Amino acid sequence: MNISRAFDETLKKYGVTGAALARKANISPSHVSQFRNSKGGDVTHTSLEKMLEAMESLAPGSKLYFCLLVAGKNPVEYLSGNLTDLSSLVLAASPHEKAQIFYALGRWVVGSRETTDTATLPEAV
Repeated sequence: MNISRAFDETLKKYGVTGAALARKANISPSHVSQFRNSKGGDVTHTSLEKMLEAMESLAPGSKLYFCLLVAGKNPVEYLSGNLTDLSSLVLAASPHEKAQIFYALGRWVVGSRETTDTATLPEAV
């Protein structure tokens, strides 16, 4: 996938605005916009590093998601295929997907309270 397209898709998935990213990375909003839309001049490696670090700071897991897109991988399929790294899958989830995960876990906890057999409940981590 084109690096600018992967970057734009990642920002959209994680709900990161160009303005917020520009502020965090200390880069002009127009520079971020031009990169996202494959317009204007080339971005320097320093600017790209700043944008990626700012993106990760604003949306943990987004950098991994972006890198998988650039590598031509479907992030969800790639991460879900490796169940031993469940934390990476959760980190790569969008805020909406994380909310769905918490909702599902909450429903499970509420349902588990209905049982009186504590042996069936998981131990604390």
